[in-house]
Amino acid sequence: MSSPTYIIDPDGEVIIILRNANSPFAQLAPNPSTRRDSNNLPWLFSNTKSFRGVTEAPESPVEEPELSAKEKRKKRKEKKRKPCALLTALKSTSPNGDPATADAAAEEYPADVPAAEEAAAEEYPADVPAAEEAAAEEYPADVPAAEEAAAEEYPAAVPAAEEAAVQGGFTELAVRSCFRIQVSAKHLMLASPVFKKILTGGWKESITYFQQGSIEITAESWDIEALMILLRVIHGKYHHVPRKLTLEMLAKIGVIADYYDCKETMYFLTDMWILNMEENIPTEPSRDLMLWLWIAWFFELPSQFKLSTSIAMSQSEGWIDMLGLPIPDNIIDSMNKYRERAINNLIVVLHETRNAFLHGARGCCFECRSIMYGALTLQMQSVKLLSPKPEAPFPDLSYNYLVRMAMAFTSPAWHDRCSSYSRYGSNYQHRCSDASFASIFDMLKDSLEGLELIRFAS
Repeated sequence: MSSPTYIIDPDGEVIIILRNANSPFAQLAPNPSTRRDSNNLPWLFSNTKSFRGVTEAPESPVEEPELSAKEKRKKRKEKKRKPCALLTALKSTSPNGDPATADAAAEEYPADVPAAEEAAAEEYPADVPAAEEAAAEEYPADVPAAEEAAAEEYPAAVPAAEEAAVQGGFTELAVRSCFRIQVSAKHLMLASPVFKKILTGGWKESITYFQQGSIEITAESWDIEALMILLRVIHGKYHHVPRKLTLEMLAKIGVIADYYDCKETMYFLTDMWILNMEENIPTEPSRDLMLWLWIAWFFELPSQFKLSTSIAMSQSEGWIDMLGLPIPDNIIDSMNKYRERAINNLIVVLHETRNAFLHGARGCCFECRSIMYGALTLQMQSVKLLSPKPEAPFPDLSYNYLVRMAMAFTSPAWHDRCSSYSRYGSNYQHRCSDASFASIFDMLKDSLEGLELIRFAS
């Protein structure tokens, strides 16, 4: 076997080969509004009139007045004697300066045909030295002088990946790292049933292990630091295990431990890592909130799980995406169904309240019912909750937003002479319990109760 990159057990029989290390982890879905297209990159097409120093003919030539037959013959003779713009440039830059060649080419490509000029500007035959010089100016990699000019134009340091791409042509900019880690087979089998099955389950790897006494196991895409922390924990190398981890690193370790089914090896370290973590649970939907939700589920943290699911369900404005994290489907489905049900129930409450004013179930008098019905109808329509009625999965709507919006509906103010509020016949502001949207929707809660971890425990 080749020499290992890291040695956890110098007598270890297993080499874990980690390929494509440090691959992207738990990425957010791209925003469609930020995609690049030709409309967002006008500079790609804004300067196409000049190519290799030769100016193209106008796309729309100016129309000339009608000429007589005699004038047309005279003009054609003059044009034959006049070289085109392309050949004029070739003649002025030709190293041998052969006027006969230029004149002959001028007769072949008259100046009054713009399409011919454009075709000539694009073809650049190999037997024309000036065209070769123009090509050399266009591609500075072949000409040292052009390289110096480019270096003066871009004085900033070139990154290593870009430098490799320049030297090697069309090569991959970022080459994934590959690591070889020497570990103990006994420790792996004791900590992980997955490793045990690989080494003893009759697979190709286990046969190689029994025949040769050593084996190479391939792993893909893991973060090298997270994998090393987990392997050191498995081997009891606690003095090399950090006492403090970031949210990102703990989530990565959890994903690897979940894959190899070795969560039990980290039980006594989990409390320390969670206690020393600086990142708190975010108060709004974000990538960090999803990482917290994953950690709370995997490491069995009931309070963090309940809070994370509450924030996600209350404030998400669409389908809750777990970013590829291995959270069970029943948890994701429960969160999305709970969110949709809560939003739907809230919209139903608004429509039922409106119908109650319409049919007289709410409001103390005709004026009260009419005014409150009209005010609620106008404000529901203004926020697109009336017609058409929103339907699941309620994109761009969150439960928390709807509650705050309903509580903020403007309650109309008016004065009346109702005997129950006006003892002496004077005008008083109407103050019955149905005349305030804040009191009508006071029973609404601005957040949903989170899920209980014990419901999903296996």
